[in-house]
Amino acid sequence: MPGRTLDAVIVGAGPAGSRVARDLAAAGLDVVVLEEHGEIGLPCHCSGLVTQRTLDLAAVGREIVLNEIRGMYVSSHPSRRYRLGGGGRTYASVINRVGLDRQLVDQAIDAGAELRLRTQYEGHRPVNGAPGRLGHVEVDVTSGGSHGTIRTRLLVGCDGARSKVARALRPSGRRLTGVISGLGALATFDANLPQDHVEVFIDHEAAPGWFAWTIPLRDGTARLGTGSGNGVRAIESFRRMQARFPESFGASEVLSHTGGSIALWEPGPMVADRVMLVGDAARQVKPTSGGGIYQALFAAGLAARVGVAALRRDDLSSAALRRYEWQWKRSMQRELLRQRDLRRAFVMLSRGDVGKILDVLDRPEVRTALEDCGDIDFPSRAAIALLRHQPILALRAARAMRSPLAWLPLASREHQPSSR
Repeated sequence: MPGRTLDAVIVGAGPAGSRVARDLAAAGLDVVVLEEHGEIGLPCHCSGLVTQRTLDLAAVGREIVLNEIRGMYVSSHPSRRYRLGGGGRTYASVINRVGLDRQLVDQAIDAGAELRLRTQYEGHRPVNGAPGRLGHVEVDVTSGGSHGTIRTRLLVGCDGARSKVARALRPSGRRLTGVISGLGALATFDANLPQDHVEVFIDHEAAPGWFAWTIPLRDGTARLGTGSGNGVRAIESFRRMQARFPESFGASEVLSHTGGSIALWEPGPMVADRVMLVGDAARQVKPTSGGGIYQALFAAGLAARVGVAALRRDDLSSAALRRYEWQWKRSMQRELLRQRDLRRAFVMLSRGDVGKILDVLDRPEVRTALEDCGDIDFPSRAAIALLRHQPILALRAARAMRSPLAWLPLASREHQPSSR
């Protein structure tokens, strides 16, 4: 792009990148999206379980919904299965994730953004402007074997868990921690369960530090997945789960595998001079489940609003862009701190501890309380309901807490992000 300085370059055409691009372009800004793959949405590494508020944020219709989930089973032993939900309430929708990505990209293009497929980000350099001239960022890219440089006023990294943009912002030598090695599969599946229920499998030997799941698609197939948080290869975790639960998880016939890394949320920088991180690149991922579509879309909206204002003022310093980080923390950090504590408590549980907790779930009053407040975007609410019914569990969980202030009952100050 000789002689052209863009307003914004977005690295990654997933939900986060496409929403940022859509909103910036809709404000009349000159935006280019770089996507390293040749097709939008592929390869797909996501289980695609979302809430209605996620679909609202994405501004997509229900034509991408493949199934509705009204309950779940939790298993820690082949002969012990506990049920939650199962009534008329829909807790989540299973979506065509590739379809979601493509609709969001189409929205960005319709708003005026330019999409460049098979184009890889290789690095960037901030360049200060001469007196009376604006500064910019030089972004190095490769496409079709050719190397080039793109000039932009703002760079937005939305390039996933192994983000190259985020790596450039991290202090030298700092390693990425809190990463789950995950493996998903599409499989034929018939375990005599209601087709509107997911199942979660907990076994710290088969899926150390994580869990496995099945998500039915209503066509005789299901999305299966598992992972490991301690170095066990994901394929090995998958095989262990098949052996551990032979009549449910193991009864499937795998049609295809996908794998990837899940970088769970940890506090960290989201901005630098002329640079913002959004979605998995900013580790905006739930520590309890590894899900992040809702968090990414919500953050993308914040980033775009702050980005538009900064571009119009021509103040793209880290101090100006940090308003995005502050708004994100105000809206989401309390919940994610709670989830980080819950994950720490979960990892510390023995198999006997898991069994005792599941026995508590089988009590009608506890089950009702959990069903009333169940929300996959805000799972700490269900955890609070459980701990209120079992003070002993609360005392044990307190040992794992690093963020006790996040658990204080400040109901009047609780902030739930809106869908807008």
